[in-house]
Amino acid sequence: MHPRLLAAVVLLAAAALAGCRSAAPSEPAGPQAWWDPADAELLTWRADRPSFQQEFALEASGLAASDRFLYVASEKYARVLQLPIDAPTTARVIAIAVPAHSELEGVAYGGGSLYLCDEAHAAIYEVPLPAGEALPDADVATALPATELAIAGADIQPGKVGVEGIVVDAAAQRLWLLLERRGAPETGCVSTIYQLRRVGGTLEEAGPPLTIALPDCNWRLTGLELWRGELLALKTQFPGERYEVIAVDPTSGASRTVVELTDLLRSVRREGYNNNVEGIAVTSDGTLWMVSDNAWTLVVDDPEPPRSDEKTLLMRIPPAPRGR
Repeated sequence: MHPRLLAAVVLLAAAALAGCRSAAPSEPAGPQAWWDPADAELLTWRADRPSFQQEFALEASGLAASDRFLYVASEKYARVLQLPIDAPTTARVIAIAVPAHSELEGVAYGGGSLYLCDEAHAAIYEVPLPAGEALPDADVATALPATELAIAGADIQPGKVGVEGIVVDAAAQRLWLLLERRGAPETGCVSTIYQLRRVGGTLEEAGPPLTIALPDCNWRLTGLELWRGELLALKTQFPGERYEVIAVDPTSGASRTVVELTDLLRSVRREGYNNNVEGIAVTSDGTLWMVSDNAWTLVVDDPEPPRSDEKTLLMRIPPAPRGR
């Protein structure tokens, strides 16, 4: 969901779910930085469908990585882009058979499948990939089938301030689902991470939800990754345009900032990129990847995105050398 309209959205009334585990506010980053914003690199790609270049309104709201590829979810167009990690300059565009008017806010990879979270329907879809992740062209006739996984127990509702990130473990037996924000200025706001486990075609609660306190209701969490036994999330503020990556303890919900990105992500607008970063992934070599949602639309019935005034951001930051 585009942060420039968040102030106009009616927030949910409850500050936290009953029985949720409440975490202390984020702590400052430790002395050993994981990534240095000075090392960031802007990347461009050419897609195999003209309307999915970076200058089009892709609404790239989710990012995931396998050992070989990056996967970028195009929120309103039932598409996922596949880019080789070792040469992310070309993008295959793949159609996904999700319900009409889905809003694909997050994507995860595990166990040979993609997992997509749909904010509009408060749903999670599993999309098995062909062997070797060899995907067909983006054509309606060859759209990859998506199976909705039932969610048992967790109180997740459809809405414009809803599920915003998803990550699974390597075997896709554990899953974490991010609700970007709930609460109200009078009572305070939190982000919530649901802990789920796969039981057949159902996702059951695997522990109490984690609640991460926000400084105020202009902040939210978006994007989710599993790295070094912790959950990583993007923490963003609007108005004010502030950005950081936090690490969340998956047991206690305690969080801390691991990299501050505000100056870096403010600067990319001078080069024509949108800085509403919503997707995050870390590849096996420790590189941090990010994508931005470069548009905001309501219900979309068009099959492909129009041109946008700002380009989709694709950025990578290599791991910082030890001792820097």
